[in-house]
Amino acid sequence: MYNQGILLVFIIIIVVMFLIYFTVFNKKGLKKSIDLSNSSNNLKEESNNLKEKNEEIKMNDFHNKSIEDCIHINNTYYNKTMMQYFEWYCSNDGLFWKKIKEEAKELKNIGITALWLPPAYKGVNGIDDVGYGVYDLYDLGEFEQKGSIRTKYGLKDEYLEAINVAHENGIEVYADIVLNHKGGGESSEIISAVPVDSNNRNNPTGEKREIEAYTVFNFPNRGNKYSSYKWSAEDFTGVDFDSITNEKRIFKFDKKDWAQEVDNENGNYDYLMFNDIDMNNRNVVEELKNWGRWYLEETNIDGVRLDAIKHIKFDFFKEWLDDLRKEKQVFAIGEYWSGDINKLNYYIDKSGNSMSLFDVPLHYNFYKASNSNGLFDMRNIENNTLLKSNPEKAVTFVDNHDTQIGQSLESWIEPWFKLLAYTFILTRKDGYPCIFYGDYYGISENNFAGFKDEINLILYARKYYSYGIQHDYIDNEDVIGWTREGEFSHKDSGLATLITNASGGNKIMYVGKNHIGEVWRDITGNVNKEVIIDENGNGDFFVNGRSYTIWTKKI
Repeated sequence: MYNQGILLVFIIIIVVMFLIYFTVFNKKGLKKSIDLSNSSNNLKEESNNLKEKNEEIKMNDFHNKSIEDCIHINNTYYNKTMMQYFEWYCSNDGLFWKKIKEEAKELKNIGITALWLPPAYKGVNGIDDVGYGVYDLYDLGEFEQKGSIRTKYGLKDEYLEAINVAHENGIEVYADIVLNHKGGGESSEIISAVPVDSNNRNNPTGEKREIEAYTVFNFPNRGNKYSSYKWSAEDFTGVDFDSITNEKRIFKFDKKDWAQEVDNENGNYDYLMFNDIDMNNRNVVEELKNWGRWYLEETNIDGVRLDAIKHIKFDFFKEWLDDLRKEKQVFAIGEYWSGDINKLNYYIDKSGNSMSLFDVPLHYNFYKASNSNGLFDMRNIENNTLLKSNPEKAVTFVDNHDTQIGQSLESWIEPWFKLLAYTFILTRKDGYPCIFYGDYYGISENNFAGFKDEINLILYARKYYSYGIQHDYIDNEDVIGWTREGEFSHKDSGLATLITNASGGNKIMYVGKNHIGEVWRDITGNVNKEVIIDENGNGDFFVNGRSYTIWTKKI
């Protein structure tokens, strides 16, 4: 009887537990059913909104829409695009870092995924220094040095905040790193040195003598904060000024040698400007590695643009980057300024494939084409370029702060050709394209208004359509083209592009059988026609003289 009672109690407990579970399960199931119903309704509403959005982007009113109207069509990954976010004549009002905060969201929306920012440290000329006349690498606008606390661009806290805001918007930040030289020392030293020929730095042009050079860097207003390293003549190999005679010429310090593994222009191109840093001095190398780790920790940058690498011994940056990458896998781009593709590929090999390089030969091809009055053979646009020989290491660009009018490497792409060049680097498969601030926002110093609206349209094509297999039609001296078949992961993607530096014309180009029957239009508005993709996946596309077109599916 006692056992039967226990059994009865046990059965009752089981029944109660089952009823409780069933009640809760039904409620959750009902809630889930309601949630799924609501989700389904939301998806239908979102789909209808998407259809309405796509209908807005018709050829007739495309140019009346801002880029923000067009950026949420596809929720997927996008092509990477860098912007060099400065030009030589940017205002020195100290508001530049704040401008980045203001622009970050818009830059994200148009498809910019990384910003190359100007040198952030204190320069010889204080607030008037673009940043390449390096004085104190540790002063990011924090110490009263060279006449101000701030740099040309603002204060350290504003710089760090700009980086944070860029990151919040999914934009990487690349710092401009200048380790070739230092200038603006606080005091001078008497040094034994030999004058050398500026056209062949291996040839002395006089006897050894004593000169006075400002090679002492004690950073009195920073003191030992962040680093106690003090610089002197032992840390340099040469200068370009003797304060005793006020003579401006290159002097190599006695018992010092130029680095041997550097560019062979001018016999040996170790020396560039100011006090040339001695990379054979291990104390110097270790200090620069310490600084790199400090800078990375202090700023949380994502990559580096390395200045004047042809003047620095070729194995230095591999060591420097290897050390930095113990902390974070930073991206690196080197500026090796040469139109000789063999030199660029040699450097990539000697530096252990540790960085990408700017495709200077491609820039010079653009320059020749823009100045040829239509005589440049467009079939040669990729010849002898990094884009063709080593595309994974190619950072493509049109112009930069050094090539703009009035600067040391002036080779300004004529404005009529700039949009053809941007179409080339932004819609093709290979290369990591970089847009120049001056081309986008304009350069007031040169009375150049820039091409913001036009570049936005090309960026739109890159962000949403420039995917899939590429087919080249670089087969005519004037008109060249290429197509991208698109990818399923990018809805409605695929494009056809034509550019010409002379007369206009047309090309029948294959865009893929997945586009059969589609109507395509030129999103630039340069040609007001529609093209129907035929049963073989081909379209007959057009371009006007000295112009460009980018054709995509009409939505």
